[in-house]
Order: sequence, then structure tokens, then C-alpha cells
Amino acid sequence: MTQWSIEKSIRFLPYAVFVATFERTVIAPMLLGMARDFNVTLATITLSASAYLLFYGLAQPVWGLISDRLGRTATLQLALVLAGVMDLISIIPMGIEPFIALRAIAGAAMAGVFPAAMIFIGDTVKNPKERQPAIASLQTGVALALTLGTVLGGIGIVTIGWQAFFVITALCSFIVAIVVRAMPNPKPGDERLPVRTSFKIVLSNPWSWVLFVLVFVEAGVLLGAFALIPSAMETEGSSAILAGAVTGAYGIAVLFTSIIVRRTATRTSRARLLAIGGTCASVGFLLIGFSVSPLIVMVSVALQGASWVFMHTTLQTWVTMLTDVARATAISLFAGFMFLGNGAGAQISSLVLENFGAAPLFLGAFGTMVALTVFAVLSSRRYEHRLG
Repeated sequence: MTQWSIEKSIRFLPYAVFVATFERTVIAPMLLGMARDFNVTLATITLSASAYLLFYGLAQPVWGLISDRLGRTATLQLALVLAGVMDLISIIPMGIEPFIALRAIAGAAMAGVFPAAMIFIGDTVKNPKERQPAIASLQTGVALALTLGTVLGGIGIVTIGWQAFFVITALCSFIVAIVVRAMPNPKPGDERLPVRTSFKIVLSNPWSWVLFVLVFVEAGVLLGAFALIPSAMETEGSSAILAGAVTGAYGIAVLFTSIIVRRTATRTSRARLLAIGGTCASVGFLLIGFSVSPLIVMVSVALQGASWVFMHTTLQTWVTMLTDVARATAISLFAGFMFLGNGAGAQISSLVLENFGAAPLFLGAFGTMVALTVFAVLSSRRYEHRLG
């Protein structure tokens, strides 16, 4: 088999990211339907999604260490195969407790995909200014997965059922794992640092903790609160199909915004990108804080999608710059905090929605997003000043 070039490999990475993103995205519009099937509350079934994200986050540093030993592409393959197996087991009839445990294991397995793609780019694209366009290209896969996941999840829960999507995701995981065999498999050589040293370098850097806090809160709001928008619409009378279709605007916005960011990132300051992203999300959550009508939700989630690309790809690029010698550890910890924030945000959001309603949930997300934006912009400016 002829080995792919670095350029071709980077162009294919969005497909792997698509599979990983689709698996967790398709669940959101199906939560109420799954709750009915398991005969549990919304908050209880959301635990399966939160457990998935929790272990997805906790497993990130482990996958970072594995990728240092097996290589980035081999790690990508292993994660996809393990996640596919877990998805197939998930369709076996069982009680809610073993299902939650199984989804936690599935999350830990799929956790190796996105950081492997990120580390691959960090290892092979040496110019930091060229990394953000490459990282933004991953958002193409994210965008398609978000769009198809939210739309198909809403349609599927009332047609083919949620189990079918686990089968589909498993088959896609196996296919991508086979195809990426043609990619090069970069990994550290003899200069690889001991595990303890790598963690010490990253965790002793105060800027690492700034980024970990930023991505934890960002994911809690932009992913966690977003995951409950379809459920909020359904509680207000919208159908699962309509809720899924409307929130699909998020993915479409991610797709088009990623094109803009790829073209402008090299000549736009980090602080400005963060400010644009934070403002978009703040306005989006403010709108649905007052109304979850389909039209308002469509505008809101489009703004949230644009925010994710502007803000998150900027933070992702920033973390690749923290250290060259312990980049895999830094990226893995960053991704870990992201998905811990995602899981915590989804669980908190489900509790707020179930007990207080949509308005407190989304107005709270608005206030959090405003504070996060101010902190992110000020931190970025201070970091740039430190670099001179």
C-alpha cells in the first residue's frame, strides 16, 4: 500500500473527526425518546451522555501516552476499532445502569480520535501560523457531523430507533480505521520525554491552567447547554424531527465559519478571534433565553456554531504553542478538560431545564459566556504581550 503524503493525510483527518463527533452529537435529539424507551427521566438518560463525555475527557491523557508509543495513526485506528465494538454491544437489551457504564467505556475508547488528529497536525505542521487553518479544516468534519447528527437524530428516533445509529457509527469507525492505514505514523523518537517529565512541563506552566479553565467552561456552555436545546424545544411542544432539523443550523454555521477562519486566521489576532466568537455565543444564548421558537433557535444555534469555530480553534492553536517537547501531553489534557466541561455542562443543563425551565438555563449560559469572553480576551492579550 502506497503511503499517503502529509497533505493528503491532513485532508482525510476530518473524516475520522466526523465519526467521533457524529457519535456524541446524534444523541442529543434522541434523549427524550431514549428516556421513554428506558422508562427513566430526562436527567437519568442524560447520565449516559454525561458518562460518555466524562470518560472521554478522563481518557485523554492516557491516549496521549499511547500515541507517543504507538504513533498517531496507530492510536487513531485502535480508538476507532474499540469504539466501534462498544457501539455494537450498546444495542444489546439491558437496564439503564449497565447501559450508562457501557457508554462510559465507549467514550473512553472514542477519546483517542480527536487528540490523535490534533497531535498529528501539531507534529507535521511546523509553522504555528499554518496550524490554525489546518486545525480549522478539522471543523469541516465536525460541521458535517453536527448537522447530520442533529437532523438525523431527530428523524431517526421516530423512525428507525436510536439503536440503528450505534450500528451505523460502528461500521463507519471500522471503515475509517481500515482506510487510515495508508497514513504515515509519526511518533516521538529517542528524544521522547519520560511521562512524569512531560506532565511536569505542562502542569507547571500557568498558561496551561488558563487554557484548561477556558476550554472547560467553553465546552460546558457551547456543547453542554447546546445539547439540551432540542429537549427544550420538545418541552415547549416542538416535535423531535423539527427540533433536530432546526438545531442542524449549528453544523451548517460551523462549516461556513471554518472556511472563513481558514482564510483569515493568519492575519487576525487571537484576541479578536476570541472576542468575535464569544460575542456570537452570547447573543445566541440571549435570544433563546427569551424564546425557543423554531426561528429564534435556528438563528441562535447558527451564532453558537460560528462561536465554536472562532473561539475553539483559537484555543486549540494556542495549546499547540505551549510546548514542543510535551505537545501530546498538553493537547491530551486540553481535550480532557474540554470533554469534562462538556459532560458537566450537559448534566447541569439537564437538571436546570427539568427543574427550572428553558429561560433560566439559557440566560445563565448567556451570563457565563460574557464572563468567559472577557477572561479569554484579556488572557490572550497578556500572553501576546509576554511573548513580545
